[in-house]
Order: sequence, then C-alpha cells, then structure tokens
Amino acid sequence: MSVLRKSVLLSSAAAVLGAGAPAALAQSGGVDQIVVTARKKEENLQNTPIAVTAFSQETLESRQVFNVNEIAQYVPNLQASSSAAGSGAASSFSIRGIGQVDFITTTDPGVGTYLDGVYLARVTGSALELADVERIEVLRGPQGTLFGRNTIGGAVSVITRKPSGEFGLRAQITGGSLGRVQGRAILDMPVIEDVLAAKFTAYGKVTDGYGEDLEPAGGSGELGADDDIAGRAELLWTPASNAEFHLAVDASKRRGTAMPHGRVYYDAASPAGMLFDDGGSNSVIGVNGDVDSDDLDEITVDTPMNDDLDVFGASLTSDFDMGAFNLKFITAYREQEYENGQDYDGGANALLNQFIDAQQWQFSQEVQLTGTAFDDRFDWLLGGYYFTEEARFISDVVLTGLQLDIDTNSKTTSFAGFGQGTFRLTDRLSVTGGVRYTAEKKEIVIDTILGGAPLVLDGMDEQTFNAITPKGSIELQATDQVLLYASVAQGFRSGGFNGRPFSPTDLAPFDEETTTSFEVGVKSDLADNRLRINLAGFYNKYKDIQLTATTTDSMGSFIVITDNAGKIDLYGFEAEVQAAPTDQFFLFGSVGYTKNDGLTPQEGFDFGSDTLPLASEWTASVGGEYTHRLSDRFEAIASADYAYRSSYYPQFNNSEIAKEDGYGLLNARLQLQPVDSNWSLTFWGKNLTDEVYRSFGQDSAVSGIPTVVAYFAPTREYGVTFSIDLN
Repeated sequence: MSVLRKSVLLSSAAAVLGAGAPAALAQSGGVDQIVVTARKKEENLQNTPIAVTAFSQETLESRQVFNVNEIAQYVPNLQASSSAAGSGAASSFSIRGIGQVDFITTTDPGVGTYLDGVYLARVTGSALELADVERIEVLRGPQGTLFGRNTIGGAVSVITRKPSGEFGLRAQITGGSLGRVQGRAILDMPVIEDVLAAKFTAYGKVTDGYGEDLEPAGGSGELGADDDIAGRAELLWTPASNAEFHLAVDASKRRGTAMPHGRVYYDAASPAGMLFDDGGSNSVIGVNGDVDSDDLDEITVDTPMNDDLDVFGASLTSDFDMGAFNLKFITAYREQEYENGQDYDGGANALLNQFIDAQQWQFSQEVQLTGTAFDDRFDWLLGGYYFTEEARFISDVVLTGLQLDIDTNSKTTSFAGFGQGTFRLTDRLSVTGGVRYTAEKKEIVIDTILGGAPLVLDGMDEQTFNAITPKGSIELQATDQVLLYASVAQGFRSGGFNGRPFSPTDLAPFDEETTTSFEVGVKSDLADNRLRINLAGFYNKYKDIQLTATTTDSMGSFIVITDNAGKIDLYGFEAEVQAAPTDQFFLFGSVGYTKNDGLTPQEGFDFGSDTLPLASEWTASVGGEYTHRLSDRFEAIASADYAYRSSYYPQFNNSEIAKEDGYGLLNARLQLQPVDSNWSLTFWGKNLTDEVYRSFGQDSAVSGIPTVVAYFAPTREYGVTFSIDLN
C-alpha cells in the first residue's frame, strides 16, 4: 500500500509540476515586516505589545518546516511533544512551563491551538501539516481575554491563505530518506470576477518511519511511519464592498504507526523483575539493556501500533463593514475519530498495554464587534463566544495480564463574553484594558471494568466553572523604532473529572487552575531596519495546577488520577534577534529561560516532584542564511540553524531515568533557483547529527511494574524539494 501511495503521489505531483516554473523570493533590504492579528486586528508585529513570535510562509518554507510542531525549535520557551499519545498527529505545547501532557478527552490543553480563529479542543489532530499557510503566530503568556478557552499558557495561531481571486498554481514535491514522499498542490482561481473566488489544496505524505518493531502485533513493524492524505476547499464571496464570506471545508485521513517507544530500564532485582528478565529476548533501549541506546530498529512491543486519525472540519467567517463599526462571525464545526496503540511496559510482555478508540465533535460560534471612538483615539472590541463538545474515549488496557476497559463519555458547554479597548493618551502613550467572563459546564458518564468485574458502573457527574479574567497594559512608543510595554493578565482553565477512575471515589472532580502573569518588554527595529531586538521578562503565579499522575491510593492500589497538584512561581525572560547586515546575509537567534523549580504540592498530591512536565529551563536557537549569485541566471541560498533544549521531566515526577537530558538539533538547506523564474530546488537535512532524544517518557514503577518506557522523536532525515509557483 505504501509503494502504491508513493507512486500515486509522484505521478500526480509530476503532472502538476511539469506545467511550468516561480520567482525567487525578493530581498527586502532589511528585516521583514510581518502583519499579525494577535489582538484581533491587523497590526505590525513590532507595534504589538505582546510577546509574540510570527513566521511568514516564506520563512516556514525556507526552513523546511512541514509540521506545526517543528516551530518549537525557533520559539523561546516553547516546547512541543507528542504527549502520552505517542502519535505523529498529536501536538502538546508548553509555553513558559505551562501545558498539559495528558491527551485524554477529559483534560484540556494549557496552550490553545487555533486554525483561522477556530479553537482545536483536542491534542490529537492539532499537529497540523502546513500545506498552505500565510503565517503562524505564537503568543506567549495567558491570552484569555481575546483568545479565550485554555490559553492559560499562550496560543499557537495558524492562519491560512484566503483565495486571491486570481488564477494561480503552486506545488511542491519532496523525496527523501526514511522513504519520504510528500506532495502538495494549491489551485487558486476566480469564479466570478471580483465577486467569487475559490481555492483547492491537496496534500499527501508517506514515510517508512524511523524505528522497527521486531515482532509486530497486528500490523506493520515500521514505527513512526506516515500515510497521510488531506484536502481543503475554500470559497471567498464578496457580494458587496462591505461584506465578505469565507467558507472553508477540510478533511484528512491518517494511517500511520505510533512513534518508536521501548523500555529504557527495568529493575531485574525487584519481585516483578523476572517478568522482564528472559535472557535478553526482550529488547531494552539503553541504560541497563542489551541493545545500543540509539538503535530504534531493535524494539519489541506487543500492542498493535496503529496511529489512525480521520478529521473533518468546516468554518464560515462572515465580515461586515457597518461604517461606524465592523462585525465578524466565525462559525465552525469539527469532528475526528482516532485509534492508537501504546505499550507502556515497552516489551513483549502483556503487562501494561493500551489501545485507544476515541471520537470527538465540536461546534463553536464567535461574534466580534470592533470600532473606534474619540476621534480614532480609542480602539475597542466586544465579543461573545459559544462552544460545545462531545467526546467518547475508550481505553482497552492490559494490566499485568488483566483486561481493563474504561469507557468515558464527556460533554462540555462553554459561554463567554469579552471586551478590550486601547486608548491613546498621547501620540506615543497608550493604555489597554480588557476582561472576559467564562462559564463552562462539564458532564461525564463512565464505566470501568477490570477482568469482567465492574469497578465503576454508570458513574455520572456534572460541574460548572466560572471565571473573570482581566488584562491591563501600558505601551510607550519611545521612538519610531522602539516600543516599551508592561502588562498584567490572568488566565483560567476550567476544571473537570478524572477520566480513569478505578473506583467511584476516583471520579471526584478537580478544580479550575489560574495564573496571574506580569510581563515587561521592548521591541526595537534599529540600524535602518537591519537589526531587530525583541526582549521580554515575565513572572507568573500559577495555582491549582491540573496534572495527571500515576500513584497508589490509601489502600496501596495502583491508580491514575488527574487533580490539582500544587502551585509554583514561574519567572524568566526571552530574547529574539534578527539581523540583515547586507542584502545577501541574514542572521537570527533566540534564547529563553524559565525558572521552573520550587513547585509546592497540595495536600494529598505529593509525588516528590518540584518541577512541571515538559518544561525546560533553557531554550535557544541560532541560524543564518546567505544568498549568492552564481551567474546572471541562477542564485543559491545556503542556510543552517541549530536549536537547543535543556533537560526536562516528561511527567509529574522526578524520575531520572525517564528524564530527557537535553539535546541540540542541527538543520541545513541549500536552495538553487533562477533569478527571474518561478521554480526552486532545495536540498535539506534535519537533525544532521542524528540526535536520539525523547518526546515523552513513562515511569511505571509506582504501579508495581518496574520499568521505564521512552518515546523517541524523529532521527536524522534528508531530502530534496522541488517547488513551483505559477501565480
């Protein structure tokens, strides 16, 4: 099937690419100016008093960023993980130490992911493939006033290109190591001139993966493999000069395999150690095992490694210019079905295995009213938001030989009203204030059956959560090139229920969590726009933290529970620098620091941890790009970058064995293109030093299973991409 899909992709892409050829990217003569909508209005990135990193489509393509998770290499204090799902389709973000590693439908992410203003409620399905993106904005710090649900740590906003109303054809085909064949094609076309435009996007990807299961159960032995296909259709209708309707429908289908994961430790001296010590036939990756730690082709697990996902979505954005104000509606529906296998004992024994079957659908409606007053000195926004979600999450677990089935059905209904205004006291001094009121209701029905015996039968509960989250800031445009700002904002994530109850008492709800964030920053474009320096410092008081942990109850029985774990004061800084000393030479770099220890556990939730999951103390990146004219007709663009992330714990415990010790990733590219033409050829390599590092880890010792399992991120890969643009 993989070979057939590759043949189809190659043939289709070749037919598209054979049609002609696009121009080289124009040199700006300085650092690029990017327009963002971080405050729900279009404004220059450098005039936005928020710690935000933005990537244009040109930047994403020049760095060969294929998936939204890859931007974490270039954003200070941002981490991306597959979470416990171990899925290539999952995206669990953490910003400044705040996130959520759990992927069950009864927990919500701590960093919101948005697609064209539509909130994506689940971790699975949010690792978006970037087929036709205008830009990505990463907003650090709580964004509850304007972005709303579950942006207590920040927001990752993906904005796609609208139909242009003019004929255009863009396409790419990529071939590379690990069996990668990837293609995309975007057709832009007018339907009725100046009235109706359409755009169609097709995308496909297959890879052979970067790990091997030696004894596959129920499927391919390839791990981390992809077999994805997706499409998107859009209409842009402008019936009058003051009205616009943008309809988008997308669908995707994934038939991949889970990330390579295996046992990195077992305690052979423990009472249960004999279950693992079978003379070496159980492969162990590293630490005390008999297989080299960087050999991901020597894994032996006994759970089907399916990583299947089907997603459908539709949205309608309606804009009206009413003269005195603008009115916008964002109406959206999304649904997904998901199957995934994980082997949490990491070996061929049926000790702690899990297979997930989940379905989810969501509907949201947002309305925004914007305008100006007081001779255009006051910009204001008022809005309302409605969101509803229903989900079913079925866990089929093998626990030391016993079958454990957990069937969770949940429903969320959320209402919010919000407003924000910016008043210019002088031409250079402004103040901003905003507030959001949120009311959420959550319901759950759950069954837990162990070995045929019901532990929880028709467990039911419902809870409501309310919050007021204000924001205030002051901004000083010190010079035309330098902006200073200071802000304070509150964030909120509603509570919920423990989705893995082993008894009726385990079904107890957990409370909402909150953060109060103080931030100061400076944004500057210097040296005739050839040097950009953006700095931010922050201090967060983070309380009632929602975390999932594996532990034992008062009777000594193994449980997995989600609860409010404690509080912590987080503080740190970020610096981002871009420089264009000449028209041919471009440099960039960033550094982020988050002080993440000192966690104070709440009573009854003490597991010896003093740090938050996934939170590295240091993140840094540096890179450069050089353009060289080869002849009158051709030029070459050479670029390279290096990203570093310091150590972190994947779960809410201080397991030194599950810990990732930190890593660095080296990437490089060489692009060849005609000076005045419309095609390019890019040779690229990612993780060129073949760094083996962990995306997630699970220490199951507390459950009585003396083993640690690690999930491994992609290894070295290289390839070539041919691009064409017929606009």
